[in-house]
Amino acid sequence: MTYFVFIESEILSVPHMEPLMAEGPHEARLEAEFVLAQHASGYAAHVFDDDEKVATIRRDGRSRAPQATSFGL
Repeated sequence: MTYFVFIESEILSVPHMEPLMAEGPHEARLEAEFVLAQHASGYAAHVFDDDEKVATIRRDGRSRAPQATSFGL
């Protein structure tokens, strides 16, 4: 299983995407927090397992699991 992170940025109109090395959802969330911290203009990271959103991490420290009715980013 491959997790991906999409970083939303204040300066780019298209999210930056990176594959993650994580083997589980908890590790994927931690890795996504690290990736987000590396992007100075990033304000949110969305973690996906295939087409299922696993988590959303915000720069201000708020983090949440997706709602059952979430669509897209």
